[in-house]
Amino acid sequence: MIWLLLAPALVFGGGLWLLISSVWPAPSSLGSAISRLHTVTVDRAEFVPLGGEDRSTAARLGRWIVGKVKSTTLSDERTAADLAVLQRPLELYVGATALAVIVGALAGPTVWAVAEATGTKLPFAMPVWVMLAGAAAGWLLPRVMLRGDADRARSDFRHALGAYLDILVLLLAAQEGTEGAMETAAEAGQGPAFAELRRAVLVARLAGNAVWDSLDDLGRRFRVDELREIASAGSLAGESGAAVRKSLTAKARAMRQAGLAEAEAAARRNSQAMFAPLALMGLGFIVFLIYPLVTNLSFGG
Repeated sequence: MIWLLLAPALVFGGGLWLLISSVWPAPSSLGSAISRLHTVTVDRAEFVPLGGEDRSTAARLGRWIVGKVKSTTLSDERTAADLAVLQRPLELYVGATALAVIVGALAGPTVWAVAEATGTKLPFAMPVWVMLAGAAAGWLLPRVMLRGDADRARSDFRHALGAYLDILVLLLAAQEGTEGAMETAAEAGQGPAFAELRRAVLVARLAGNAVWDSLDDLGRRFRVDELREIASAGSLAGESGAAVRKSLTAKARAMRQAGLAEAEAAARRNSQAMFAPLALMGLGFIVFLIYPLVTNLSFGG
């Protein structure tokens, strides 16, 4: 009966290792990181394509699933926006989710094998419910992690967007043309946000469209409402440089105030979260000080 315990345990452990290695992959080499820094993309699809050099289990499983099922079935609008802002391939996310579901579902057979090996009698429905709960948890875990990573990426994008607006307002105040100022401001910084802004300006110039429409499309794909509001304000202001500068200045001021309020709220939450550990540490120190006195009093009585 020992194989009933070892087989599911080994499969569960192997699947857990594959899941961890797919969610937290090994760091890329220095050469590939430098090559990505010098890579300029002009256009891309709604989902970032997964390179064929990725041979991980999650990537290969994701390629197979995406090849069999439509991408619209595998991802909703918010998930597509989260993957876009993180520049994460859909195949990798789908493969990691499938591995998490498989590993979570194996928890049921593992519980049944352990019960059989130890001679414990369990109801038949209990391993089934554990298997279903594990599969549901495996399906939710990658989604929750994706939401958290995307929220942090959007916060970084908003900080970069505030810096972009400050530079843009200065250029417009120097009587620079609107489109030229937007292109120059996008070239003033580094990082994913400025790279996306440069791409949006370049695509609009090559296609002959308004830059505000390209920024609005970028804000829609990334679900960054501030960028869409900037595009709306710029398009309503028209070609008048003074009107555009006034609208963008007001928006930059509002974004700075919102960022300061968010930072203060985060600092307040961190301070409140530290209250309980500090109180417990103080209580433990007080108990440590009075323990010898209480011990002597009890012995004396």
